[in-house]
Amino acid sequence: MTNAVKTAQQWLNDADAILVTASNGFSISEGLNLFANNSKLATVLGDLVEKYNLPNLLGALNFHYPNELDKWRAYARIAEYYNYNYYPGELMDKLRQIIGDKPYFIWTSNIDHHFALAEFSNQLEIEGNWQTGICSKHPKEHSLIDLKEALHQIYEKDQAGTLTEDDLPTCGECGAPLSLNIPGSAFNMDQTQVNSFEKFLTTYQDKKILVFELGIGPQNQMIKAPSMQLIAGNEHSHYLTINKGQLNIPRVIADRAIGFSSTILEAFNALITGKGEVETQGPAKPEPRLSPKARQKQEKIFKNFYPSYTVNKGYRPGELVMYATIDHDHPSHLHMVQYGKALMYSYGDPVNVHCFTQDGHYHLVKLGLNKANDEVHGFYVEPNTFIAMEDANGVTGFSQISVTLPSSASNEILIPKKQQLKKMFPQQKELIDRLSVDN
Repeated sequence: MTNAVKTAQQWLNDADAILVTASNGFSISEGLNLFANNSKLATVLGDLVEKYNLPNLLGALNFHYPNELDKWRAYARIAEYYNYNYYPGELMDKLRQIIGDKPYFIWTSNIDHHFALAEFSNQLEIEGNWQTGICSKHPKEHSLIDLKEALHQIYEKDQAGTLTEDDLPTCGECGAPLSLNIPGSAFNMDQTQVNSFEKFLTTYQDKKILVFELGIGPQNQMIKAPSMQLIAGNEHSHYLTINKGQLNIPRVIADRAIGFSSTILEAFNALITGKGEVETQGPAKPEPRLSPKARQKQEKIFKNFYPSYTVNKGYRPGELVMYATIDHDHPSHLHMVQYGKALMYSYGDPVNVHCFTQDGHYHLVKLGLNKANDEVHGFYVEPNTFIAMEDANGVTGFSQISVTLPSSASNEILIPKKQQLKKMFPQQKELIDRLSVDN
């Protein structure tokens, strides 16, 4: 057993609660690939594949069918194959074994509803599922509807050749046609699930929580980014991720994170038995922390870059929002964005944000509300970019900008060498001189 596997087992054992996050990689491991175009597609959808040249299951779900009967035929055939006859397999059994009797929650972007069918009771399906219906006319007002039996009946009548439009499901409150509650114009997240998830986070986000990430690619930030922020904001938390060949562990949580570059089954077996050869990454050595005296000194320096600011908790777990006030006499001088930040205009005058990237590109972003002046309400600054902010000659006299950052972010300020920066950006010498702290 490698040291990383042993450490991961200890983290699981010590956790007060486990937050399981899952995306397409987990579904693919169960044999459901929304993106595959192979012989199985015809097995599931039959003649509809050739009739509409359907590329994959995702395409079948999003296709604009010329009639409602074929649309619901596609839905019913998918549900019959992947839901009505679904039996939890080895992965679900082993996941339950790993969780044990710990408090847990499942946070998933998968729409297959498999966690619920495997009798995991605590879940948030942030993109809904294809077994639930929603009123197409009143999606916010009318209740969600379990379509399991209705879809099965549609499937049986479809196979018997007796399906008519009278068999298609309608809203019990107003009689309008139903839609599947998956991303689209009528989508509405299940508020009961949302409330349960918020309660779970409120209870455990400051305790020894472990995020157990299953098959989420590095480009899928819908769940990955906020769950990483949760870990970044709680020094007692840990992060385990399984994604073969595509691990993405940011430096801010690297000392409390382990990645398994393996199949989910291989990683599960290693975590349960302590045996097997699996490729792992982490945990990294923790970075040294500043002493209280050094922090006080740094706080004085910090005022040069955010001269007037307050910090509050953000709406996402582990996130802080800093409200920085900029005026004509107090710009925010050039410094490096370490973690990546979302900058948002709040109120007051517009602000010019000067951005210098590591690969030698300079660009100016204007934060404000006037689109006619090429102003934007907000944008994301990539890590390792040098930025400076200054008043854009408004009339109010000041500007307020909100900046999101992980709550575990240090107050460390990285200042560019002015002369080196001017060599890299000779066209912006005057700007660099004006907005640099002398060094």
